[in-house]
Amino acid sequence: MCRSEDGGKTWTKSNDGMAETAPTHILLDPASLAESRVLYVAAFGRGVYKSTDGGKSWKLKNAGITQKEPFAWRIVRDGRGTLYVLVARRSEDGSIGTDGDGAIYKSTDGAENWSRVSMPEGSNAPNGLAIDPASPGRLYLAAWARDKGEHGEGGGIYLSEDAGKTWRRVLERDRHIYDVTIEARDPKILYASGFESSAWKSNDRGEHWTRIAGFNFKWGHRVIPDPSDAKKVYITTFGGGVWHGSVDGDDRAVDIVTPSFSLDDSARFAGVQT
Repeated sequence: MCRSEDGGKTWTKSNDGMAETAPTHILLDPASLAESRVLYVAAFGRGVYKSTDGGKSWKLKNAGITQKEPFAWRIVRDGRGTLYVLVARRSEDGSIGTDGDGAIYKSTDGAENWSRVSMPEGSNAPNGLAIDPASPGRLYLAAWARDKGEHGEGGGIYLSEDAGKTWRRVLERDRHIYDVTIEARDPKILYASGFESSAWKSNDRGEHWTRIAGFNFKWGHRVIPDPSDAKKVYITTFGGGVWHGSVDGDDRAVDIVTPSFSLDDSARFAGVQT
């Protein structure tokens, strides 16, 4: 880990107590004091590290996480301070119920202790998690399919209304979802993207999804709402640059997709690769 005190112009190492690792995500606790920020790091192959002094020193916080050398991938915090950590799947052979499964854990005491959160049935690869800001028990899970069947199994977007006790799939057409994004200006609106040449939008808190016309690059990363225009989004990709365009309005362009994802002529998107 590195720390900057001048807005990113210069950086210094700030990893006392942290073993050599591959950090994949850092989360700042907004309720912590500015002079003693609480930070969490997902360390791939190590687990979760916590700092209570703004990143100057770190301690490993894995109590309750059962995976050996856990592939900690993402950390998410709800409005009440509950933490969730996603542990990436190790196996790629389509199996489930083995020590290669991914997992979700939660902590209500600042990562001192973790407890297992159930995964959706048949799913073992949590990839992204978003939490409704007005309803902390409402979780949106992006999941990666297992190598099973023609299109893979156990992938898509799943919704829980009871903090992960039960799940139901709300998007099945795309089974390789990388992440879910909540629109901060209107939490009813959600976006998602993945590795099936598509990005998606929901206008009703994840109950129904429609494809965003115009985006058709195979390896989508994440949808980011345009902060200056509520009708437009950015879509980052793996190898295809950054796309920007309208999801609503007259400037949406005609979509070009494979037959399985085709939309009617009224669906348009001004997708511009940059």
